[in-house]
Amino acid sequence: MRLIHDSVRDAGVLLHPDGVLILNETGARVLALCDGDTDLAAIADALSRAYDVVPLHDLRDFLDALARRRLIERAHP
Repeated sequence: MRLIHDSVRDAGVLLHPDGVLILNETGARVLALCDGDTDLAAIADALSRAYDVVPLHDLRDFLDALARRRLIERAHP
């Protein structure tokens, strides 16, 4: 998997073996913060600086959906 900025679409995209997932600005920011060491609360805190409210359950749902599609792998402590 590779997270890149697609200049044609002017959007963040996640390249994966089966294709491309076009991300909105928030989704691209979330994935950019996923480094395997930063926990969910810290990601939500970082996003809260750019957005008014970042519900933790929305963030968890987004990452869970990507994990179900095997586009990301959850880090285990």
